[in-house]
Amino acid sequence: MHGFEKVTSGGHVGIYAGESKRQQNGGNKMALILFVEHHSAFRQAASYLIDQEPDLAVVAQGGSVAEGRRRMAQGGIDAAIVDIPLPDEGAPEMVRDLHEANPSIPVLVMTALEDSAIHDEMLRAGADEVLPKDIPFREVIAAVRRLGHQG
Repeated sequence: MHGFEKVTSGGHVGIYAGESKRQQNGGNKMALILFVEHHSAFRQAASYLIDQEPDLAVVAQGGSVAEGRRRMAQGGIDAAIVDIPLPDEGAPEMVRDLHEANPSIPVLVMTALEDSAIHDEMLRAGADEVLPKDIPFREVIAAVRRLGHQG
């Protein structure tokens, strides 16, 4: 972690119960992000860029649905970024479980897939937003910031 003081933003309920670990950085709340993406180089580079933002921090990462579920169960996140497809099955179910366990944690889904049925499926599962991976990174940061601070 970054060594900032923890502040409570409310208790979480459900199978991912745990106290929120939203942190403070010089009076600014920091949104704590879970990032699930199977391409480790992209995930690490994007996490690094997100971490450069003063109000955002990637505090958990996973490269599969299984790893994403383990990180979700640890709690302490304010928002999640999930890239699809993932190498194992179950991304829609993972998004649904996260949403149902704690609806206050927004989920941003990113994908290179252009199938509108998949986009609709992720929105029905509980994703707050579905973005294409080919957009400028500043738009990803804006979405993460918008969603991360609503959680």
